[in-house]
Amino acid sequence: MVGEVDNATWEYVMKINVDGPFRVMRAAVNIFLSRGSGVIVNIISVGGLQAARAGVAYTASKHALTGLTRNTGYMYAKAGIRCNGIAPGAVDTSIAETIDFTKITPLVNDRVMSGMVLNPRSGAPSEIARAALFLASDDASFVNAEVLVVDGGWSAY
Repeated sequence: MVGEVDNATWEYVMKINVDGPFRVMRAAVNIFLSRGSGVIVNIISVGGLQAARAGVAYTASKHALTGLTRNTGYMYAKAGIRCNGIAPGAVDTSIAETIDFTKITPLVNDRVMSGMVLNPRSGAPSEIARAALFLASDDASFVNAEVLVVDGGWSAY
């Protein structure tokens, strides 16, 4: 929650979820410009499209990555560069091991966690990888500056 997040957490999350992809994208675009084409696929998260799927730092960072992705796709389309994102819902990874659930406040528990029970299922990393392969392939040659939601229907509620 915005009233609870400390500066160190905010900066850490922004560096990972915005600064890191930005720097990689900048390098990739410059390589792709010399080659005449290229494809970038970012992992955005449903949290980058919805406001209440995660904490404020994560949500803001993923919204920023959504904007960065869509802007890049649009701006470089005439140069043959496509940039899309994938917005997964819950995926079977070890991320839960990094969360200190004792620090989840009652307000976060009430506002964010209540929607988690509506998730029909968690996805497998391979399901997200197949979506990325599609977006990187020629089969998606007319898909640009978009975010593909891959969440098993969770965001439909």
